[in-house]
Amino acid sequence: MITHLRGKLVEKNKSYLIIDCHGIGFHIHISSYTYSSLSIEKEGKDICVYIYLFIKDKEYVLYGFFDKKERKIFSHLISVNGIGPSSAIMLLSSLTPYEIEKSISKEDIKVFNQVKGIGTKIAKRIVIELKDKIIKGIFHKKEKNIKLLENSPFLIKKEALSALNVLGFSPKKSEKVLDNILYENPEFSVENLIKESLKKL
Repeated sequence: MITHLRGKLVEKNKSYLIIDCHGIGFHIHISSYTYSSLSIEKEGKDICVYIYLFIKDKEYVLYGFFDKKERKIFSHLISVNGIGPSSAIMLLSSLTPYEIEKSISKEDIKVFNQVKGIGTKIAKRIVIELKDKIIKGIFHKKEKNIKLLENSPFLIKKEALSALNVLGFSPKKSEKVLDNILYENPEFSVENLIKESLKKL
């Protein structure tokens, strides 16, 4: 499977790119979102686009995206009954990936109705068939960010410092010790950090 293409930009227009990769020219369909995002890229420069390879009736078609977010929304859209690659590109040319995601999560059918070729029936399908996937994706992302935040050295140090203050140790001295320990052991948990700091205070 092709995940991305990196090469020299030979031609760029609102509906496609041609990229030369080691002497082979690839014709890649794009949305207006990607075209706008690549507006500063000039022909002759090296660029990288994320790829979705669509195969139907032995025909291989490449679709290119500025970022992974747009490619993911594209793959969600073409999974909806009645939406093919052309319609998905049309949607991504009229709305940003973030607007599509937001409209689906809010069940805002009217937003999709404004896109040429997308009637009420298809708009409802987009919302019904993709809402769970979109909400699950948003929740997973938030959960991941919260987990990263909870395990950040800053919060771990803050919690350990608070515990040491309660035990009567000088905040200034405690912070210096904690910084030295975290420098040597950035993966330490709060418990390990407190135990190690008590040995040094």
